Amino acid sequence: MKKHSVLDRRRCRGLSMVELMVSLAISAALLAATMVAVDVSFKAYADAVEQSSTQASSRMVTNRLLTLIRTNIAHGPLVPNALANPPVTLNGNVITSSFITLETLNGDLIRVEHRPATNELWLITTPAGGGADQPQPMLGGVTGAQFFLSRRLNDDGIWVLDRGTMDLTIEPDADATLAMESSRDNPIRIIASTKPRKIQ
Repeated sequence: MKKHSVLDRRRCRGLSMVELMVSLAISAALLAATMVAVDVSFKAYADAVEQSSTQASSRMVTNRLLTLIRTNIAHGPLVPNALANPPVTLNGNVITSSFITLETLNGDLIRVEHRPATNELWLITTPAGGGADQPQPMLGGVTGAQFFLSRRLNDDGIWVLDRGTMDLTIEPDADATLAMESSRDNPIRIIASTKPRKIQ
């Protein structure tokens, strides 16, 4: 019967316990690195989706507000008011306020205001001739909103709006269903300005 040589026995032996533990440790490290990379990728994707969605809705609201300023016949506030909360202030000929009011051609009154308690921008319509107010939310996640109303005196000596500017800061809404979503704050700031159209 042929005996195996020492070299044959070395070729046939398996992994030692130390070699097995080292290989498992290397595999675990590679898997952990892969999971970290996948987690970062999902967070970056969630952030990009939030930013894109918030930018789209913010642009629509901004365009609507600019249209309201351009097309309505009266705007306010155009005088300071220290009793308002927060106060309506005057610097030169520029009024700074957390809200803007407008009057439509048919006499409806529109107020766009920031509600810091809920971080929302609201539009409240009061129909001409009375009736119940019609409030509706315009945009969520609004952590800051200011309106800068540059005023001038018209030929009748009445203050009218010369240019309206809005400065909005919006936080993207977090999706509570995404447990892996990033907690980083990536606020969007929108500054837009327009002049009211002259109504004949």
